[in-house]
Amino acid sequence: MVWIRMATGLAICAGLTGCSITRTVIPIESAQVSQVCVLENRDILMDEFQPEIQRQIEAKQIPTKVYTGTRPQECSHYLEYKANWQWDMGIYLKYAAFLVYDDRGLAGSAFYDARRGGSRLDKYGHTADKIRPLIDELFGSVSVGPVPAPVAVPVQTESATAPSMPDR
Repeated sequence: MVWIRMATGLAICAGLTGCSITRTVIPIESAQVSQVCVLENRDILMDEFQPEIQRQIEAKQIPTKVYTGTRPQECSHYLEYKANWQWDMGIYLKYAAFLVYDDRGLAGSAFYDARRGGSRLDKYGHTADKIRPLIDELFGSVSVGPVPAPVAVPVQTESATAPSMPDR
C-alpha cells in the first residue's frame, strides 16, 4: 500500500513538472525607437497574427510598417517572428518567437513555448492574450523617437557639370 501511494505521488509530481508553459524575454535595452518594420512571414497561416503584433506595438505609440525582402532604411528597429499552433481538443498557440534587431544586431527577443503544456488548460485562449505580455516586456523600456527623415543624396545633373555657355 505504501508503495502504491509513493508511486502515485511520484507520478503526480512528474506530471506537474512536465507540464509547463514558458515565457522568456530579453527586453530591448533603453533605446529610442522611431519605427519598427515587421518582416512579413508568409509561413504563418493565421491571418490575424501579424496585424495583432502590429496593434500591440502601436498601442505603445510606436509606428510599424510591414516589409518583404530588403529592410527599409527608415526603420530604427526590425522585428522577425515565427509561430506555430497545435490541435488538442481545440487549437492553441504552441510556440512563438519574436526577434528585434537594430543597426548593431539583435536588440531583444521574446519566446512563448507551450510545447510541454500537456494537460494545462491555460494553453487555450486568445493568441493576443498570450503575446501581449511578451510585447509589453520586450518594448517596455524603449522611448519613442521621431521617424528619421530619408537622407537626401545630392544628384549631379548635366547642367551642373556642363561648362557654361558664354553670353553673346
